[in-house]
Amino acid sequence: MSLDRFIGDLPPPQHAPIGALVSEALAALLPPRRIDPPGWAESERMLRTPTYSGRWRNDFAPYMVEPSRMTISRRYASLVFVGPARTVKTDALALNTFGHRACCMPRDMLIVAPTKDAAREFSITKLDTFIRANPAVERRMLAGKGADNIFDKRVTGGMRIRIGWPVIGQLSMVDIPDVILTDYDRFPDDVDGEGSAFDLALKRTQTFGSLGMCIAESSPGRPVLDEEWTPATPHEAPPATGILGLYNPGTRGRWYWTCPQCEEAFQPLFERLAWETRDTPAESAKTVTVGCPHCGFPIPPTMKPELNRGGFWLHETSDGRVVPIDDPEVRDTDSVTYLMEGPAAAMQSLQQLVQRHLDAESEYSRTGDETRLKTTVNVDQGRPYVPRIRAIGEGLHAEALRALAQNYPMEIAPAGTRFVTVQVDVQASRFVVSVETWGEGLEHWLISRFDIVRPPGAEEGRAIDPARYPGDWAALDGLLERSWPVAGSGHALMARALIVDSGGAPGVSANAYKWWRGKRKDGLAHRAFLGKGAGGLDRDRAAYVAPEKVEGTRQKRRTDLRLVRIGTDPLKDEIAAALTCKDPGPNAYHLPEALPDAQLEEFCAEVRGPKGWGKKRQGMRNESLDLAVMAKALTIVLKAEKIDWANPPDWAQPVAVNSYRVEGAGAPEKPAIDEQTNPVRQRRKRGKGFVARGFDG
Repeated sequence: MSLDRFIGDLPPPQHAPIGALVSEALAALLPPRRIDPPGWAESERMLRTPTYSGRWRNDFAPYMVEPSRMTISRRYASLVFVGPARTVKTDALALNTFGHRACCMPRDMLIVAPTKDAAREFSITKLDTFIRANPAVERRMLAGKGADNIFDKRVTGGMRIRIGWPVIGQLSMVDIPDVILTDYDRFPDDVDGEGSAFDLALKRTQTFGSLGMCIAESSPGRPVLDEEWTPATPHEAPPATGILGLYNPGTRGRWYWTCPQCEEAFQPLFERLAWETRDTPAESAKTVTVGCPHCGFPIPPTMKPELNRGGFWLHETSDGRVVPIDDPEVRDTDSVTYLMEGPAAAMQSLQQLVQRHLDAESEYSRTGDETRLKTTVNVDQGRPYVPRIRAIGEGLHAEALRALAQNYPMEIAPAGTRFVTVQVDVQASRFVVSVETWGEGLEHWLISRFDIVRPPGAEEGRAIDPARYPGDWAALDGLLERSWPVAGSGHALMARALIVDSGGAPGVSANAYKWWRGKRKDGLAHRAFLGKGAGGLDRDRAAYVAPEKVEGTRQKRRTDLRLVRIGTDPLKDEIAAALTCKDPGPNAYHLPEALPDAQLEEFCAEVRGPKGWGKKRQGMRNESLDLAVMAKALTIVLKAEKIDWANPPDWAQPVAVNSYRVEGAGAPEKPAIDEQTNPVRQRRKRGKGFVARGFDG
């Protein structure tokens, strides 16, 4: 069959209907509808949630009307909104802006989430849900191959919406009139070495002149850079990176309520809340009121919706006054910025706000962990968090610790001791050891500190070398055999657990792993632990996990090893706060007056900066601080923070019935140690009469 004959037998191609093509193209020719985003949302947006189905109402979150309207401002090139969670800021500034553009003025848009996974989640759970719930938007979405993907969608009128994440490929090359950065404080500070995501996004919109708009919204998540800061103007925010760093250069808008009693305006801030102290946080929270700073009138929580409906934004002028955004004296800047705190948030009640704060304070008092407190300050209250250690200074000072030191004997556990932990830091020619005892509420005492410098069974004069000689690690075995007398009891306690640093010079990790495997073979894995520190304020405090990389391999693989992964920076915050407790009680950390100055000063070798802890100067020894961090991490993996002290496990019972009790007050002596730093006799074998009770694991 000839080619002409074959082609002639084919049916004619199916062309798209001319009407459909014209209809699709016509949207690009239509002039923009003269309606602003909040007006569009109230007239056309539909909501479908588990608790509400119906039209969008601007009076539900009135504080979002002005910021939403400013997304089409020709005066400002960028818009920044700082606020807590549950303010509907993402709905108003991202979804409503997209809906308005799709229906009223089609043009390209990029929405950037903190990570690729977050971008995928935003596309599926927020954007797709928004499109399906709104017929006015859904009928404008194009169908067909490539028109509706997770990260890329097409709209009639030539509009394209991308959903991305902060990598340079997403924020370079292409000019886009609208770029929205959502949850900005979870972005990296520097995108692939090219600068901040905000600056890169602003560059993408610059081509469009006054028509371009860069929007950033987030709850604050970065620490305050100067804890002694005081505002120089009425609306200035604390110095911080991230979203607050974008807020301060702008117009500095703040949300105001009007007191129903004296009719004076005031900001609804967290410190305006007052409540009675009851038996539980929930009962206390039920008594919350908002105090007017002018007349003191206690405003009941039931008035919050009414106060929001009558609320308004005021922005700063160059001479420190506050005015509406359309006042000609407003600060001369190309960024309109807003900051609102948790009491005004539409989707969280004042009672919830107070209860979460009290619950977090209670957990901090009980465990010393600031994680929950930081979360509620950032996410619920809409404020940057000042770590408790920052409130007492940037570091610890030897004079202050010496003044707080207590007069109790070393090498003897205080009467209230419930269990003992031993910590070992590995240095080039010694093992540095500390012993801590723990009582109810995890109040703890340092009772011993010494260096092990001579290897067991080695030739005279050779120092321990943990990196080179695996056999030198046997010097640690005696620490699991020792016991410490408990004052006034006639008994002693063996260590519940021992933790050893597994990092250091090449060879240390391999020898540490070999030592730990030996302890596991001896049935002591429940008492012998290896630790590995990791810096960064966003680290988990402690977790018992497999190592990320096994010694001698190039990649991850299955392993029998387990390490205590230690978040050193958050735990140093806790240790610093515990050391400065003036009163005894839960989590207080006590040092003995007999502690040598050199070891006391090791607690003070580091300072706390905005990104974590670092040495004041190179060469300073910090073993005391590192050992205290290891001890705290060990209690976390032992789940000691969760102990019900009315019904504790056998190993945390009073000494008379404790499963780690040793009959009689005698105890074997320590291994061979540094005679200069802590002179004691060399290690000797356990004497007769040393009877250890059974362990419960």
